Parts: sequence; C-alpha cells; structure tokens
Amino acid sequence: MNNIYTKLAEALNIYEFTEDYTSNAALQISEYMTADSYDIHVMTNDPRNIQFDYDVFYYTPSFSQIIDRIKELNDKDAVVYVSDFETYLPEYEVQDYIDEHEENLLELLNVETL
Repeated sequence: MNNIYTKLAEALNIYEFTEDYTSNAALQISEYMTADSYDIHVMTNDPRNIQFDYDVFYYTPSFSQIIDRIKELNDKDAVVYVSDFETYLPEYEVQDYIDEHEENLLELLNVETL
C-alpha cells in the first residue's frame, strides 16, 4: 500500500484503504456496468442493498463527496475498498488533503498552546 493512502487513512481515522476486494469493507467504491453497457459509479456500505438515490452516481463522484462519505463511517476499524485509486482518490488530491489536514492540526495546536 502506498504510504500516502496510509496517511489518508490516519487523517480520516479509519483502519485502511485497499484495492483488494473484500466483502467486509465498511465502504465500497467502484464502477459497475448496467445491463445496457453504461458505466455507473457506486459508493455503498452494503453492496447487497444499494440505495440508488444515495449510493449510485452517473458521473465519477468528486473527491470531496468521497471524503465526506468516508468521514460518515466514524470507525477506526473501518476498511474502505476502492476499485481504482487513480479514478476515485488520485494521489495529487490525496496529498493536497493531507497537507491541508496537517496544516489545520498545526494551527489547532498553536491555538491551544497560546
């Protein structure tokens, strides 16, 4: 696993991200194909019970939508399955998020020490 995704997992307070499919993932983010050969994007907590109005995206969900959904897990033991990191969590956006998160933490520490 790339260290940048380990850092992201720490920043989001989850156990890990994986590209290896697991049915035990707290959140699964992947692409599905419809019967008439259209690609859709699914971000679900339960792949056996997909909520179309909440879990299914016609277009690739934005980085912030994905991060918000991961934050909803609020579980330090959560595993998040991502079928393709470059599609859903590209390294440059992850690095920007980590940098911003670390900056916010430093600001918080500075405020607390004043």
